[in-house]
Amino acid sequence: MRPQLILDCGGRVFSALLVTADGEVVPCSQEIRQVATRHVSNDILFEQRVVQDRDFIWEDALETLARSSAPSFFQRARRVGLRRPWDQASADALQLTSPFSVLSSPAALADRTIGAHLPGVALAFLDALVEPAFAFVAERGLASHDVDVVIVITAQAGRGARLVLQKLVRRRGFRRALLVRRETAAAMALVAQAPCACIVVETSETDLHLHRVVIDGYLAQPCFRTAASVTLAGLGWNHWSARIGGALSMTPSAAFERSLTTFLTGSPDSLPQRITHDALYGALDDAWVDAHALSLDASVAALDGEYLPLIFVGELFTIDAVRKAFGASQARAPLLDQELRNVAQTLRSPFVLAPSGSLRVNTLHGETIELVQHAQLPASGESFHVETNLRLAGERAAGKTFLMHLLWGADREAEGNATLCAVPVELREHEELRLTVHLRRRGARLHGSLEVRMPGDIVVAQARFAEQLEEVR
Repeated sequence: MRPQLILDCGGRVFSALLVTADGEVVPCSQEIRQVATRHVSNDILFEQRVVQDRDFIWEDALETLARSSAPSFFQRARRVGLRRPWDQASADALQLTSPFSVLSSPAALADRTIGAHLPGVALAFLDALVEPAFAFVAERGLASHDVDVVIVITAQAGRGARLVLQKLVRRRGFRRALLVRRETAAAMALVAQAPCACIVVETSETDLHLHRVVIDGYLAQPCFRTAASVTLAGLGWNHWSARIGGALSMTPSAAFERSLTTFLTGSPDSLPQRITHDALYGALDDAWVDAHALSLDASVAALDGEYLPLIFVGELFTIDAVRKAFGASQARAPLLDQELRNVAQTLRSPFVLAPSGSLRVNTLHGETIELVQHAQLPASGESFHVETNLRLAGERAAGKTFLMHLLWGADREAEGNATLCAVPVELREHEELRLTVHLRRRGARLHGSLEVRMPGDIVVAQARFAEQLEEVR
C-alpha cells in the first residue's frame, strides 16, 4: 500500500498521523521549545500594539510577509503582529477567525474585494499551519508524490475552503486529497459492525451539531452516509468554556480559552497555565453537572436515532463532567486523534463515501428551505433544473442588499451546512424573487448555476458552483 498522511483540520487543535507502506501508524509531531508536541492549537493571534507603532509601515511588512516561505511564515509574520499561542503572545492578543471559517463565510465570498484576495491569503496561512506535518513526511525520506493525503474537515467547511485545501496539497506535490467529513471519520470506529448507524456529537465555536451516520453494505466495502443532522444553536465551545470559567471563578476571556485549550490538549502557550486537574475536576462536580444538564433526547429522536450509540468528537468532550451533562456518563472519552486512527484503519480496505445532503437556500432566519432533495439529483450525464418563487417579508427598503445563500447539507439549520455560493441581491419595491437553479452531473461531480430574477424577467444575480457527491477508495 502507499503511505498515507492523515490530517485533522476539523477542530481547534491540529493533529496528524502518518501511515507507512507496511501499515505502521506513526503520530506526527513538531518540536516547540525543544519539546516534541503531538497536538497543536490552530489559533492565530493578533497583537494590535505592533501595528499601532508610529514607525510601522504596512507596505514594507506585507512585502516581507509575501516573500516568506511556509517554514518561516510565522517568524516573519511577527512584523504585522501575528503570533502563535506559544510565541510570547500577550493576554489581550486577539484571536483571529480561522482560515476555514472565513473561506466558508458567505459574506466573505460575496464581497468581490475580499473574494479576490481571500484564497491567496488563506492558502498562505494554511500552508504555514500544516507545514510541520509535511516536514515530518519529508524527514522520513518519503517523496510527496508517493504519499496519499486524507484531510478530516467539518460538515460546515464550504466549497471555498475545500478548493484551497486541494490547491495546497497539489502545490506541495501530493496527489489530490481525499476529504472526509468529521462525523464520518468518527463513525468509522464502528466499521467492523456494519451495517449499523450511530449519532455523532461535535461542537463548533458557537453551536452543537448532531449527525446520524449510517454505515451500509458489508465489511469488505462499507458505505458511509450522513443521513440527517441537527444543530443546537448557542451550545458550542463558547458556551461551555464560559460555564467552565464560571465554575473556576475565572472571567471568560480569550486568555482563559487559550488556557483551557492548553490544559485539554497539551498544546503549548506563552501564558502561565492557570488550570490544573485538581481545580477543574474539583469545580466540575456533581452539582455543576446537575446545574448544566442538557438532554439530547429530543434532538436524537428528530434524527430517528433512539437506541443508537453516541460518539463524542473533540477536545471539549475529553472532560468527563461535560459528557455527564449530556447524560452520557457511560460514553467512552474521545481521544484527540481518534478520528484519524479510525480513518487509518478504514483505509486498509475499499470503502465508499456516499452523497450526503441536499441543495438548500438560507431563509436568513437561521433555517433553510430544501430546493433539491437528494433523490432528485440527476444521474451522471443528465441535467435537472428547479424554479421557485421566494416571497420577501419583514422590514425592508429599496436599495438595501441581502445575500442569496445556497448551501449543501442535511441540516435544517443554516449553520449546520456548507456554503456552495452566495450572491448579493439588491432589494427593490417588489416582494417576490424568482430563483432558478440548473444542475448537471458528470460522474460523481455536480455542476450548477444560480439565477435570481425580479418581476419582468430581470436578472439581478448569477453564480456558478460545484459539489463532489461521492468518493470511492
